[in-house]
Order: sequence, then structure tokens, then C-alpha cells
Amino acid sequence: MSLNIPDQFKKYIILTPHGDNIDRFKCPVPGCEFTTRLGPGALRMHLIMKADPNMESRYDIQHKTYYEENSELDSEMVKALAVIPRAELTE
Repeated sequence: MSLNIPDQFKKYIILTPHGDNIDRFKCPVPGCEFTTRLGPGALRMHLIMKADPNMESRYDIQHKTYYEENSELDSEMVKALAVIPRAELTE
């Protein structure tokens, strides 16, 4: 079974080897190695937190620029990605 993932969301995911589930969500900012299995909301929160200049310890200008230039990073994106089948979390 192949997943039907909109093109604008492909940069945020890593598929399982068979391509039948989302394995991880990944940060699309060049050079950032952040990935998570917690879900698209965790990815969005990562981007928001790294884009916040008020938090100097984790602020990154590349994340801020990316977040400002990509309007698809909203709660609707999280909802759309949340319904796509993904690999189960294991211990």
C-alpha cells in the first residue's frame, strides 16, 4: 500500500522502509537533524520554539526564517499529518 501524501508535506516526514507508514517526522530546516516519532504537533512545537528570539538558549535564525516563510505550518497541517498512518511507538 502506498501512502497518498500531499507534496507540501513530504519534506516533514520519513517513511518506513516499505513506504506504508510514516516512521518519523523531521525538521525541514537545512542542517537541523531533529526527528521525532511523537507526531506532527511535536515537530511544529520544535519549529516554534527554535524560532522564538525571546529564548536565546534555543533560538536559531534559520528556524525563524523558515517558520516565517512557510505558512503551511499551522494546526491544519498537524491535523492533516495526524491522520496519515504511522509506525507504532515501541518501548
